[in-house]
Amino acid sequence: MSVGGQDICFSANGIAVTSQRPTLVLVHGAGGSKLDWPQSWRSVIEATAPLGLPTSTAVLPGQGGQSLHSYPVLALDLPGHGGSDGQSLSDIDSYGAVVIRFIEALGLENVCLVGHSMGVGVVLSAVLQSSVRISSLCLIAGAARMPVTPELLKGLKNQTEDTVAAVARSCWHKSTPVHFVKITRQRMMSAGQNVLLDDFTVCSKLDLRAKLPALQVPTLILAAHEDRMVNTAEIEAMAQAMPMAQLQIFYTCGHFLHVEIASGLARELVTFLDAQD
Repeated sequence: MSVGGQDICFSANGIAVTSQRPTLVLVHGAGGSKLDWPQSWRSVIEATAPLGLPTSTAVLPGQGGQSLHSYPVLALDLPGHGGSDGQSLSDIDSYGAVVIRFIEALGLENVCLVGHSMGVGVVLSAVLQSSVRISSLCLIAGAARMPVTPELLKGLKNQTEDTVAAVARSCWHKSTPVHFVKITRQRMMSAGQNVLLDDFTVCSKLDLRAKLPALQVPTLILAAHEDRMVNTAEIEAMAQAMPMAQLQIFYTCGHFLHVEIASGLARELVTFLDAQD
């Protein structure tokens, strides 16, 4: 679909869009794509298939997301990511503007914007730019500020493969099968060095904390206590600063908790959405 002159790739789960129920729009993280979302969130077909991973991969215990199947779910690739055209962008507001134009181009109303990691910053930027069509937010494993060390940025530039391998390990809980880490590493490497550098630089510059008190949008924040990528204290501070936010912290999972415990997060999200009716 053309958005601002660029072709933006997205998937849809096939549930009809109506203004009477929220449409979920999923926004991925740094160096990612729509495939980073659980497959059972993105599709009502093969609901028990591995979530966002090849069908030959065994699912993790607790994976699933069938409770979301009464809601339309759209998952997009940001510019320069996955199947979308163009180049990766250099600031969070440019990504946020793409999301707003995407929503407008499809004529969506009553949107629940769902972001993961860098996608949380993108979602926050989007709703700060225009909240007319957005009825709620779900923020997963991300915050209004996500510091990135200079060493990580330098590693992505000079030792890309080794640095990506370390990041991929940090994305998952230590108990997660190594195959999931391998898939994450492969996907990040396929995104390319320029995209990774752009995205992690965007995260390093992100700071929307001063704007949070103005957000009058019902918000569900989901975090992992053992997240090794985003400091839980930053997420807790974000939750406290947002007037209409509620925070749920999960244990024995990591930065990719939306895949590791997809069923649990889907249930939390459905309960949250039902409460907005």
